[in-house]
Amino acid sequence: MRGASDRDTARVLSDFAARLSFEGIPDQVTETVRLFIADYYGACFAGMKVNARFNQAVLDAVLGMGVKGASSVLGLEEKLPAEYAGFMNGLYAHGADLDDGNRKSMGHIGAHVMSAVFALAEELGNVAWRDVVTALTVGYEVFNRIGAMAQPGLAHRGFHSTGMAGGPACAAACGKLLGLGADGICHAIAIAALQAGGLLLIAESGQCCKPLNPANAARTGILSARLAAKGVKGPVYPLESEKGWFHAVTDEVHYEMLEGLGETFTICESYLKPYPSCRHTHCGIEAATHIRERLLKRGKTAGDIRRAVLVTYPDGIGIAGQIRVPETADEAKFSIHYSAAAALYTGNYTIGDLEQEPRPEVGMLAEKILLVPDPVMEDTARDIRGARLSVELSDGTVEEETVLLPKGEADNPMTWGDMERKLEACLEGTVCRAETLIRKLREVDMEARYEGITALL
Repeated sequence: MRGASDRDTARVLSDFAARLSFEGIPDQVTETVRLFIADYYGACFAGMKVNARFNQAVLDAVLGMGVKGASSVLGLEEKLPAEYAGFMNGLYAHGADLDDGNRKSMGHIGAHVMSAVFALAEELGNVAWRDVVTALTVGYEVFNRIGAMAQPGLAHRGFHSTGMAGGPACAAACGKLLGLGADGICHAIAIAALQAGGLLLIAESGQCCKPLNPANAARTGILSARLAAKGVKGPVYPLESEKGWFHAVTDEVHYEMLEGLGETFTICESYLKPYPSCRHTHCGIEAATHIRERLLKRGKTAGDIRRAVLVTYPDGIGIAGQIRVPETADEAKFSIHYSAAAALYTGNYTIGDLEQEPRPEVGMLAEKILLVPDPVMEDTARDIRGARLSVELSDGTVEEETVLLPKGEADNPMTWGDMERKLEACLEGTVCRAETLIRKLREVDMEARYEGITALL
């Protein structure tokens, strides 16, 4: 039974996906896709280093199944079936919490959509880069549209949109790559929707397990598209049904988030992350770095700080404001207190902060930071999702900084130069060079055959 709604979002999205051609994608979008692919590689290599122990446990479990295939996994000589290759690369891409995302959908996209599309494209073997870019564009649209339609109710119910919307998004992208028409893509979305999963519980504890959500989304998407290609039919109304996806995750569906579908492309509204931590920590980090610069000019240091107040939006505090002094690097990724304190102490927050255990001196500074919720700090309509940090020094003076939109957003974008610096940090200690990867990506011939995730390295 469909329920009171006469809408069918899965059909709207599948019709869009089937119609979209590479020629219909604006050059600006294609260039943005290239930049986001570069970011994906950086996130993968950072995640391989930061979450190494967990990664190895999962890889051992996967290899223990004895599966073999035709798709590449970063850092692995043997190839795996596309589902498992997408799973592992998706795991790596989210391991450092350094991957791209979107404010409106409140989740990450590239970690699963790129992992799924890259793995399936390599296995198919007859796919051109133009087909890959088109499929990726479909995946970003499906994720960001249905994710935004369900927020903030989805997050308030404790669901992680990266996992929950990721499966349907990957299914649509992979269905497009397989050449399915609108009906086939719609069934792929439906099959993935009934398998969707992912909880924000990992923001409280078990943070090392968080990458399982995009990893499962990639695997689910590939499998769902394959089943649809075999003629399997999913639920008729997977999103709007009384027992459907929307009903499960939210009380209010924002259909206005479908406006502009096919005319505006949400990858251009998505963000890249300069810091390896939950996005809700980033405004605090930026505010802290600016304050530290002013303190140094005055001959002051973090040791002169008596106390600090960080005002930010309630959703951010609910997800990343519960851990004041982290005990592990995993917890540090979800601590507004600690990340801001690290920025006040060192002037930055980098991969290096996650490759070591939390520092006691930074923890002591984090104890001085009070978080205060203020809904005014989050206003989607005004492109605000910020923080205000006030620092009181031992001499009674106060330094204050407000950041309404962190670096990496469309209105405060990262450039190719920024990306090269990010990749240099992420690729440090590997055989890959940031300059080489970026050059190859920017020179990719869209008519050339896609040869796999390792071909650009």
